[in-house]
Amino acid sequence: MGYSKEEAAIALERCGRDCSLAELTDFICAAQMARAADGDYPLEVKPRLNGDYSNHKRRRLLECSKQRRLEKRILTEDDETIRLPNPMIGFGVPTDSFRRVRRDIPEAAIGPPYFYYENVALAPKGVWTTISRFLYDVEPEFVDSKYFCAAARKRGYVHNLPIENRFPLLPLPARTIHEAIPLTKKWWPSWDSRTKLNCLQTCIGSAKLTERIRKALEEYPDSEPPMSIQKYVMDECRKWNLVWVGRNKVAPLEPDEIEMLLGFPRNHTRGGGISRTDRYKSLGNSFQVERK
Repeated sequence: MGYSKEEAAIALERCGRDCSLAELTDFICAAQMARAADGDYPLEVKPRLNGDYSNHKRRRLLECSKQRRLEKRILTEDDETIRLPNPMIGFGVPTDSFRRVRRDIPEAAIGPPYFYYENVALAPKGVWTTISRFLYDVEPEFVDSKYFCAAARKRGYVHNLPIENRFPLLPLPARTIHEAIPLTKKWWPSWDSRTKLNCLQTCIGSAKLTERIRKALEEYPDSEPPMSIQKYVMDECRKWNLVWVGRNKVAPLEPDEIEMLLGFPRNHTRGGGISRTDRYKSLGNSFQVERK
């Protein structure tokens, strides 16, 4: 709420830990008003609302306390996680008819130099407000790559790039798992209904996990596994973006497959002594290139 740790600690000591939040904020606000009125009023001294203070000052302290609580409540409400649009297609995506969107940009941000700042759409509370404030208060554009890619990736972009006359980059990227990785279709079980991958991460599922899945499925060679096994397998496949590469066998995406899904050329992150682990880490933190 903007109070210092010292103020909060003294308020808890003086008022007791069982007191309400309103009483604590009343105490702190009264102490602040007292210090402002009396100069170097010591923080440790509890303000006396009886005797030494006139009724006028008491009313001022109470009004200050109520106003301060209202300001804190408004600040908290304004600082909540920003509401994301649905569908999350920003100002238009290549697979959707382009819409005419009017965007109001502050005069200082119009034209070059251009800037383009990306972050995850589901950022912590207040992050997008802070980003926009430092970039001329430009409103973020939120896009989920699932609308033009085989993998979902909810991202936000604060930029001053022109949005008129946007056009798709050709060739259009694959929009489903089987289009992007066709060799998986042969082994895909009927009970796996996924057509899109989840967000591409900086790490992958372990070999022990894929082995556990294989052993669980091999117990039912001539029939579909029970619903409990299906649910277990599907939960892990969604979590780690596992794809089917053989009978009862799943595997994580290869770095070159992630490069393709993000729009990078093959082996873009290979070379220079970079490890496989570092390739996954860098790709998980990369921009989605295939846009318009």
